[in-house]
Amino acid sequence: MTIDEAKKILLAANLSPTERNALYVLLEEIGYGDLPDEIWRDVVGYEGYYKVSNFGRVKSFHKGKSKILKFGVSPFGYLRVVLCKDFKKKNRPIHILVAQAFIPNPDNKRQINHIDGDKTNNHVSNLEWATPAENIHHAFAMGLRKSGYEHFRAKFTPEQVREIRRDCVPGDPERGFKPLAKKFNVTPRIISDAYYCKSYQNVD
Repeated sequence: MTIDEAKKILLAANLSPTERNALYVLLEEIGYGDLPDEIWRDVVGYEGYYKVSNFGRVKSFHKGKSKILKFGVSPFGYLRVVLCKDFKKKNRPIHILVAQAFIPNPDNKRQINHIDGDKTNNHVSNLEWATPAENIHHAFAMGLRKSGYEHFRAKFTPEQVREIRRDCVPGDPERGFKPLAKKFNVTPRIISDAYYCKSYQNVD
């Protein structure tokens, strides 16, 4: 078996992000070098200090030695590495480093979308620049974000929403927003939004 064949087998293994990163570091330590079809480019803003690959690996070049960096996980589930320049350390999300190095952004979009919905898959083929609206739309389409009564902050069940829309009479002292807000222990604005379908659009 050749080295490249061994790399492909290891790369195809069903590993967690932490296990995969440990594998990447091990490959570097035992001299396996680059992965098949791996391309390296300078990290934007850290030219000469760090490079990032189309596979989402990051390599440092401090003191003339190259080293694959271990990554951490942000509170939002994104993989990140610590970069240092001029004695200042910064946590940088890996998907941003890959996109800046490999993906053109002629429309100056501000966010990056993980196409398969996996925040740990930072291969260049899984990333695309997106507007905030495009990112949110994709998250809903992939089932990564919930709206209405499925959202973890939802105040009402579908039955309660239907009750509000059926029984509420705006301005009425007994059936208006304020008395219903008191009944459900929420603000009148929340009742108003549910009544006018500004929220809970997925309840018919």
